[in-house]
Amino acid sequence: MERVKLSNSDLEVSRVCLGCWQFNDGKADNTWHAQDVKVSCAIVDKSLEMGVNFFDTAEAYSDHGSESVLGRALEGRRRDAIVATKFGGRKNTGDKLYRAEDIDQSLTESLQALKTDYVDLYQVHQSVIMKDPAETVKELKRQQALGRIRYYGVSNFGPLSMKDFNEAGGVPVTNQLPYNLLWRSIEYDIIKSCDRYNIDVIAYSPLQQGLLTGKYPNPESVPEGRRRTRHFKGDSTPLSRHGRAGAEVETFQTISDIRDICEKAKIPNMGSAAIAWLLGQPRVSSVIVGASGPEQMVENCKLLQLDRETLGQLSSTSDGLKEKLGDNPDMWAKESRVR
Repeated sequence: MERVKLSNSDLEVSRVCLGCWQFNDGKADNTWHAQDVKVSCAIVDKSLEMGVNFFDTAEAYSDHGSESVLGRALEGRRRDAIVATKFGGRKNTGDKLYRAEDIDQSLTESLQALKTDYVDLYQVHQSVIMKDPAETVKELKRQQALGRIRYYGVSNFGPLSMKDFNEAGGVPVTNQLPYNLLWRSIEYDIIKSCDRYNIDVIAYSPLQQGLLTGKYPNPESVPEGRRRTRHFKGDSTPLSRHGRAGAEVETFQTISDIRDICEKAKIPNMGSAAIAWLLGQPRVSSVIVGASGPEQMVENCKLLQLDRETLGQLSSTSDGLKEKLGDNPDMWAKESRVR
């Protein structure tokens, strides 16, 4: 597994990162089925075996539950892993804006859950959770000085938020963003801002919640919890909150076109092609993949090298969907929370 050094840091991470949102200790939610802790630990075992050293979680995932499962899975081999987590969304904080003391408390709880005394990459989950960018940056630097975090990053930050963070003295290593062949909104201006501030992109939802595996033939076949994005009609599920017409025709036509390109290029796995396309995009250092079992990590780690022509064809076939969905990088909301 190839590794790259993240900008402004000495962190060398695998190009595939294991996303641990689904580490729910057997408690299902609207997005993930219940996953037994033994399965989660087996996934971590297989990831390390495949050369994956990068793991992403958050306090908001099952209220530190995901962190707890990851901490258990990494016991005795913490030094073999680069662990990234995020603050924002703690149950007993709710929608309250985070001040320095909240960040300190969140980090303390994350360290306890992860069974470690430091986090390699500590991320602000959303720009809208900060009470004040300057206070946030000051506290993150204080935690660095204490040795409780090695580096800090951001997640779901747009151009204005990155500018505010930079002017407050913040030097984030990464910006974690939704990005894939079916969701290219960050290409309008966010990537340019990442380039301006020398921030690497960690891409989440690289397979658009399974759509890019090709296993769903039509909108109706997609599980309800995954029909909340703006790809689908606003009335497709009561869980949706964007209230828009969606882009179902364009989305599934694009999926069909991608399948055709893969067949002509003799690429047997659409998902592998989608991940390879992402890793070929500017500023993308690593892609976050989920897994329901160890065998899925084997597939996720079969990285392809696509030629320039195939990369171009994949981009071209999703240009229309990109235009339809526009520059709002928030998959779920009518109005973007990303600024």
